[in-house]
Amino acid sequence: MFRRFKFFAAGALISILLLSMGPENRLQDTFYAYVDYFNPEKRVVSQLSLSDSIVVFPEISEEDLNNILKGAWVNNVLSDKDSYPQKFVLDNFVDGENVRLTVQFFDMEEKKDSLANLKRYSKSEIISLEKGVELSKRSYKSYFSLIGMFLLIMIPVYFFTRRIIRKNRLHED
Repeated sequence: MFRRFKFFAAGALISILLLSMGPENRLQDTFYAYVDYFNPEKRVVSQLSLSDSIVVFPEISEEDLNNILKGAWVNNVLSDKDSYPQKFVLDNFVDGENVRLTVQFFDMEEKKDSLANLKRYSKSEIISLEKGVELSKRSYKSYFSLIGMFLLIMIPVYFFTRRIIRKNRLHED
């Protein structure tokens, strides 16, 4: 059994090395994608940036909007997730300045295409941009829950594998 484990460990190390080499670090990207999956703030920001249409007032350039969305977190006190359209308030610290962006998110909107078929789409509408305001504190609850889930799974697995290894050692002796 230990011989099989050595082969498995060698194969796992080779695959990790191959995945982490090259111009794109796929292993790191995949790890960050898994971590960010459980972070509701990252999910909201990505949903807003990936919406089908983004209505921006002329004071904000596309580059400024991307800088604000990059690293932004949701102000849970001022956001209204239960209404329609959903209102999200995003806080960020950009270029040494506190920035607060208020966005309305319309999900499952309907419009007719050229063939008069109803198509569903999502729309983000930027309501306001405030600078120099006091920012909310970032929430780390999602990261703590991710660590808790990991420990909830791995602690029993650790004890189970210890018991199996002990049982196999007793059978070998």
